[in-house]
Amino acid sequence: MVVAFTALGSGPVWAEPVVEDRPPVSEQAAPADTVPASETEPSGSDPRSPAPDGSAEDADAGEEEGAAPDTADTDTLDGDAEVEPFDEARSVEYFAVAPEELPEEAVEAVSDIDGVEHALTVDAARLEIEGEQTSLLGVDPSTFRNHAPEPSAESDDVWQGVAEGALALSKDAGTERDLEVGADVTVQGGKGEVPMEVWTHATSGIAGIDALVSRERAAELGMPEGNALVVSASDADLFDLQEELEDTLEEYDPSLQLVADAPEPMTEGEAVPPTVIEDVIANAETQLGVPYVWGGTTPGQGFDCSGLLQWAFSEAGVSIPRVTHDQWNAGSRVDFDDMERGDLIFWRSDPTAPDYISHVAIYLGDGEMLEAPRTGLDVQVTPVRTENFAGVVRVHA
Repeated sequence: MVVAFTALGSGPVWAEPVVEDRPPVSEQAAPADTVPASETEPSGSDPRSPAPDGSAEDADAGEEEGAAPDTADTDTLDGDAEVEPFDEARSVEYFAVAPEELPEEAVEAVSDIDGVEHALTVDAARLEIEGEQTSLLGVDPSTFRNHAPEPSAESDDVWQGVAEGALALSKDAGTERDLEVGADVTVQGGKGEVPMEVWTHATSGIAGIDALVSRERAAELGMPEGNALVVSASDADLFDLQEELEDTLEEYDPSLQLVADAPEPMTEGEAVPPTVIEDVIANAETQLGVPYVWGGTTPGQGFDCSGLLQWAFSEAGVSIPRVTHDQWNAGSRVDFDDMERGDLIFWRSDPTAPDYISHVAIYLGDGEMLEAPRTGLDVQVTPVRTENFAGVVRVHA
């Protein structure tokens, strides 16, 4: 599930900073009767249904949830890059990215906001990996690992490989694009092509970010330095924090992304009316038989799961975010038994990031849904699955 980016500034196109093409944070957050995902469980008696091809929903179902991600051959590690051990798990509430480097005083100002526990500086850019545009972060493995999903955070092998110059791809990017662990790939940066090894498939936990490298590699690729912040504020009011971040970073023209699940209403708005929902479903049904394409947003040619739904809603005059994890915050959570035609159904099926929202479909009624399943399958109607079920969202406009 890739996010669309708009490049700003001058310089080589593949070295330009990424500024995420999302609606304002106030439109990303869930209104009214939102409840935490952990409190939303399927309460119906429907049996679990198989994935469209008859297999388990997760293409890598044999991989144990919560287990450390696989890596390439650790015997190739030199051990010449020091990586600090895992310290403690730190949440990520917001991700902020600016067109240019954020000065030290801006980082300090964010750190001083009431409730902010950590403000971690990273590098953010859109580059090409094997010819496909990919959003990438340059990170210090010793510090970023504490903000990563737990299965990855605790793995010394994952971060040692990144520290020594290898590439970590998200589970989606690696599997859907057939870029296997241990494969050699070419990354096109502002300073030319750089060969790298795919070290692991490990999701960053930040929606739309599909690759991680060390900050040394980021500099080699010509990425902007220190133009993004990972903000931890686990006890902060998300609405108040949003306003503080917008005020503090205003002069740097940032794009602000809500990463955390919104536990309380942050916007007002009514659910999309049934007449419009019928238009949305009719739009989606015109794409039945169109192939799944990772990052796809093109009618008649290919969609990924969230791209299909964003397009279907847009054609009906309703704006929703591009990325699955953001669509999770695009309306109010409803109980499984109260699901209605047009509601969005979500799953958490990434073993490298068990809390990450990784798939979405639209409910048609009578136990059926419409989805763009995964590579090798077309847009189709399937029975509702409760395997790895996360919850149901009723979209608000």
